[in-house]
Amino acid sequence: MKILIIGAGVAGLSIGWRLAQAGAEVDILERGVAGRGATWASAGMIAPGAELGIEANAMAAFAHSARENWPGFAAELEAASGTLVHYRQSGSLLVAENAARAKTLQAHLSSPAEQGGAVEGDREAVEGARSQPLGTEVKWLTPHELNQREPLLSPDLFGALEIPTDAQVDNRALVDALRIAAARAGARVHEHCNVRSLVIIEGRARGVITDDGTREADLIVLACGAWMNLIAGVGTEDLPPVRPVKGQMIACEPPAGTALPRALIWSDDVYQVPRQHRLFIGATVEEAGFDTSVTREARDWLLDAAARVIPSLRHWRIAEMWAGLRPRTPDDAPVLGMTPVDRLLVAGGQFRNGILFAPLVAETLSRMILQNDPRLDAGAFDPKRFAV
Repeated sequence: MKILIIGAGVAGLSIGWRLAQAGAEVDILERGVAGRGATWASAGMIAPGAELGIEANAMAAFAHSARENWPGFAAELEAASGTLVHYRQSGSLLVAENAARAKTLQAHLSSPAEQGGAVEGDREAVEGARSQPLGTEVKWLTPHELNQREPLLSPDLFGALEIPTDAQVDNRALVDALRIAAARAGARVHEHCNVRSLVIIEGRARGVITDDGTREADLIVLACGAWMNLIAGVGTEDLPPVRPVKGQMIACEPPAGTALPRALIWSDDVYQVPRQHRLFIGATVEEAGFDTSVTREARDWLLDAAARVIPSLRHWRIAEMWAGLRPRTPDDAPVLGMTPVDRLLVAGGQFRNGILFAPLVAETLSRMILQNDPRLDAGAFDPKRFAV
């Protein structure tokens, strides 16, 4: 089977690797440089606890399942590529900047009975919501305990919710490792290969037209992030609506002798990710089309919000600033699976969770393609759910 994957971000490369491992003939077409889009611009967080908390829905279940797959996925990828991806279960700290936020976070620890207000008919729904796994290891840290845990954090914080199972990976090393592993498995990555249009004949995807000519395929996967709806040759009603959402980030370096925090730090406005000798701070959420410019206003806002949590940050060096485009659907959930066009699949709309979802997205799409057997927990992400 000859498969074309459009997009060489974390999703496209992961899917391509899995399909090539299974013996498929895989070509991955990338409009720019592999892995240099949303994946490169992210912070590498694998944090369903902090991102989705106690939500009880299909996306939360998928996220927690993906998180469980990450240790094995990272180990296999490092072995296949010979490249470290620096997967680390660093945990998350959801800090409270005021008493109201502290009360909200502490409520995540209460049992259904302690929450009160549920009539007998609602008990099953409440139990289901509370069973969504934040995990028994989650605990509340008092201001004193928080200061002992992370001395750089402000003494004015009201405490923090600690989620020790959240993790991170070096997203930039990750895409390099995926590219090597995919190539070693037999996949071919074509950079600077702009796909202008799909070739659809009698309702079936047959290939693509690029700037360099036409490529035929037995099956096509669109994993091109925010650019999915810009490809010609297919009706707008046949693709799920995915739009770009701009996110600006900065990376700061501490003075010599200053140790970075150990955990991922989440406050009301920003997250802070310690990695090697840098602290990554993000991110803005902007409806700005395909603009990827950076602004002084965003830089100042990010730094001010982060410095409320780590005051000394105001004296750190800003080493880098960048912007990426997250692919977002109207319901903030991904789109995974077959479109109304035969032999045309999509893997997109991951929004803030592209890194987190990657192992399960790759497994889901490869099973759909090779075994016609999608994961049951991916049914909520049917791309056709937006059809009128």
